[in-house]
Amino acid sequence: MKRNIYDLGDGEFAAAIAATAFAICSLEENAGSQYQTKTRRPVIRPAEAAPMRRTSTMNRKTSAEIVTITPAANDKMQKGISRVSRNAENKADAWEKAQIAKIRKRHDELLSALLAWENEKKMMAKQHMERRKNQVELALKRNLQHYKNKLARINHIAKGARTQAEEKRRYEETTVKEKSNKIRSTRTGPVTCYCF
Repeated sequence: MKRNIYDLGDGEFAAAIAATAFAICSLEENAGSQYQTKTRRPVIRPAEAAPMRRTSTMNRKTSAEIVTITPAANDKMQKGISRVSRNAENKADAWEKAQIAKIRKRHDELLSALLAWENEKKMMAKQHMERRKNQVELALKRNLQHYKNKLARINHIAKGARTQAEEKRRYEETTVKEKSNKIRSTRTGPVTCYCF
């Protein structure tokens, strides 16, 4: 069953008409603002205030006509101005939201670029540290092997020196024993030479 537009409640019908009118006005303003330059709107004074004077376009020098604005016309103009101001506020709000969205998007892109840079640098630093660690371990192994080789060489030299010292001691002891045996057999003391 199809509902008739006029079956809507007064509030719904008025809201539908207002929304349609707002959409049409927005479209007209957007289309008109592309081709028109901005003009200043005259200040409108209510009828209770002093009447406005406007010079006639036919004869500016001599006559001036007085235009009074009735309260009903003033209300219409005020509604028009308030609609324009609402539209301006809506445009300002939309512009502000768009600019904030751009700023946030740019900020998010910057943060993601910083995060990517940070992760890349951390990864490179970790790889460098691992390389250095491997180099240090290799150098440590080399140093340890060099140390072991030095110890082995020192032990070999020391062992050879000990053997030579032991042989020299035995040789000297043998010569002393031979001399002492010779002295015993000849019954003379050791000969010392005091030559000058």
